[in-house]
Amino acid sequence: MEKAKISPRQLLILVLMFEIVSAIISGFGSEAKQDAWITAILGMLGGICLFLIYHRLSLFYPDLPLTEYAKKILGPVVGRIVALLYVVYFLFNGSFVVREFASMAVSFVFTQTPFLVIIALMLLSVMYVIGKGIEVLSRTAELFFSVLLLVTVTGLTSILTSGNVNLQNLRPVLEEGWLTVLRQSIPSTVVFPFGEIIVFLMLFPYVNKPQQVKKTVITGLLISGSFIAFVTMLNVSVLGADLFTRTQYPLLTTSELIEGRALLERLDVLFLVTAIVGGFFRIGIYLYATLIGAATLFGIPSYRKLMIPVTMVMFICSIAMAGNYVEFIYTGLRVVRFYVQIPMLFIIPLILLVMGWFQEKKKLKSAH
Repeated sequence: MEKAKISPRQLLILVLMFEIVSAIISGFGSEAKQDAWITAILGMLGGICLFLIYHRLSLFYPDLPLTEYAKKILGPVVGRIVALLYVVYFLFNGSFVVREFASMAVSFVFTQTPFLVIIALMLLSVMYVIGKGIEVLSRTAELFFSVLLLVTVTGLTSILTSGNVNLQNLRPVLEEGWLTVLRQSIPSTVVFPFGEIIVFLMLFPYVNKPQQVKKTVITGLLISGSFIAFVTMLNVSVLGADLFTRTQYPLLTTSELIEGRALLERLDVLFLVTAIVGGFFRIGIYLYATLIGAATLFGIPSYRKLMIPVTMVMFICSIAMAGNYVEFIYTGLRVVRFYVQIPMLFIIPLILLVMGWFQEKKKLKSAH
């Protein structure tokens, strides 16, 4: 769809932006209480296992995105249906992220700004960068990553030195046993955020050194999982297990609780701005994957022709998916995670892998 290429370094930064931001802002693994950090580690390991399936699948047709080789593996009819399902899936996930970050922005900072205005501005800015291509999105991520890293390290250092960190809040470890932690990790924390790495199958054809894709993404998942586990431990240490499970945005609540004791003031705003910038790239990756998938599916030579209609659909979906925050959380955690994510992230990729493997064996036999 375009001739642009991205480097393994840029791919790593996109993976980190995609994986970390939503997870550290939301109450990651909160049902496991003080053991939430363990669910992050287990989720990361499960996510790496899933990625190995995705990567092996991509090796069948390394120059094509997921929506294209689904048609080659499953045939033109069934393959088109599966490709359409993934296009809709990427579109819905992108809409969900838009709604998530818009809700957070309105709740904490832009309290007087109409909800629709926040969503519109987010999508317009993402659409502008995506219109320039994946290479520009990757370079923009490189530019912002250093700034976000500095801000995040400064903010976390302020929390650590505030005197509010109490490691006793992390005890007792495994109070309810491994079963509770495993129930949280599989499939919940494997699916979000680690399993959603499947969207990068739409970007792999643009990496200029494809032999480094596997190492780069696994490195990104390891760093992401370790960082999410650390931030989760920090949140539980400051808030305690009870407040951690009840708060909507644990990291922002942690920042508010240490007000006046940290090196910097208004850390909650600092983390919120960081989250919104990171969310920009998460939305951008989903929008780009949707556009590439739709363009290849319908035989449109340039994905840019679909930008306005697809972005408008994402705008409408982000508003219409829920009437309030409770309904929004129910849609994301219950309906989507179990009835949509599991088939799209586990079942269909395994079917594609098995059928692709048999086709590859058949081709090898025919060649001999």
